[in-house]
Amino acid sequence: MNIRIHARRWPAVAAVAAAALVLAACGGGSTNAASATASGPANTGPASSCGEGTGQKATGEPIKLGGVVTNIPGLSFTDATGMVKAYFDCVNDNGGIHGRPLEYVLKEDALDPQLTASQATNLLDSEKVVGLVGSMSVLDCVVNAKTYADRGLRAINLGSSLECFSTPAIAPVNDGPSFSALSTAKYLLDSGAKKLVIFTSNTPGSDAINESITLLAQQAGVPVEAWLENVPVNDANGLALRAVQSAGDGGGVVVNLNPGEAIKVFKAVQQQGLLDRVKWGCPAGCNDASFAKQLGGAWDGKLGIDAEMNIVGSGGPDDQLYRTVQAKYGPKTAVGNFGQLGFTAARIATKALLTIPAGGDVTVSTVSAAFQGLTNYTSDLYCKQWYFGTQGFHAANNSTRIVTPRKGGFEQVRGCQEIPALPNNKFADARAYEKTLGIG
Repeated sequence: MNIRIHARRWPAVAAVAAAALVLAACGGGSTNAASATASGPANTGPASSCGEGTGQKATGEPIKLGGVVTNIPGLSFTDATGMVKAYFDCVNDNGGIHGRPLEYVLKEDALDPQLTASQATNLLDSEKVVGLVGSMSVLDCVVNAKTYADRGLRAINLGSSLECFSTPAIAPVNDGPSFSALSTAKYLLDSGAKKLVIFTSNTPGSDAINESITLLAQQAGVPVEAWLENVPVNDANGLALRAVQSAGDGGGVVVNLNPGEAIKVFKAVQQQGLLDRVKWGCPAGCNDASFAKQLGGAWDGKLGIDAEMNIVGSGGPDDQLYRTVQAKYGPKTAVGNFGQLGFTAARIATKALLTIPAGGDVTVSTVSAAFQGLTNYTSDLYCKQWYFGTQGFHAANNSTRIVTPRKGGFEQVRGCQEIPALPNNKFADARAYEKTLGIG
């Protein structure tokens, strides 16, 4: 099926230091990808490669992998799945999986449980995919997690609901909207916010996001106000004013919307002269290069954004490869958080698949075992090691950075810090499990 990717490009602002090395690993070509503004020394190093990095096109029997993505007005995650496909295309130009190319079958859903269920059934029973990679759907985990678990399938996805983190079948590569909002709110409290306000897109499961912020505020002994907001946003001016009035002078506001909707609010804030009335925060979706440029200089240093991944342009091997793969294979995907996550999910899955011996059976069983057995994935994009493992609660990405807009890009204002453990999450258990893996 044809997948619509938002055509948002990131103009080149600087040369990529090791572009030639990365391009060689991606099968040649040229790139206009560049780095966002970052503070401190770049984490430079030899460029990574796609898969085995042979430079030879895979020609064997395809290995089918699938994904489910939400794509509706005001709520689209196709930048993430677009980069899953982009990375797999790069892998296919570099030997595939022991000579076999990866075929990525993607199904779009809306906020319709029946459609979401049927898309998963189609992938498993009709398309005969052997694994799920990079799914980013509001309802996929809610509706399909039990099906995946019952079939012994293990998926590497981008969690969009709390159910994605509390099943043995799925390991998200991100921290998800609830935990990302929690990290953002913690930063606002640490910055001196006297009250917390959060409004979240009105989609299934969003109440749980607001609940986490409420618990955090109660722990900190500050007032809190939370509500759900329909998207697309129709009255950004009214929403911006309500948020500021609710927070009061010196309060903190978490704008928990996708970047395309959040930018409407931030522009309305600036137009009404409300920018300096409160402290502003936005979860990881706002860590997007085009978003930073749309904000303009007035917001420099005045908006805290949770960063599930490192700053684009940080210069490390995987950062270099991400930017080059995006430019060559996924130029219509936005450069930023969702793209980095899709790239990372595909990269983790590829590393796992390469552990299956050449010529061995590639089935749901062997692929799931390879996914679950991966417990040592490290990357300059992550704060710490990622793992799948055997636990029931998956939240390996539980330490994040905070970035702020600066001169059309981003700079880091808070280094890696653990997302707070609260009564309604299992971060304490996750960190105890990590110690058994030698993490932390």
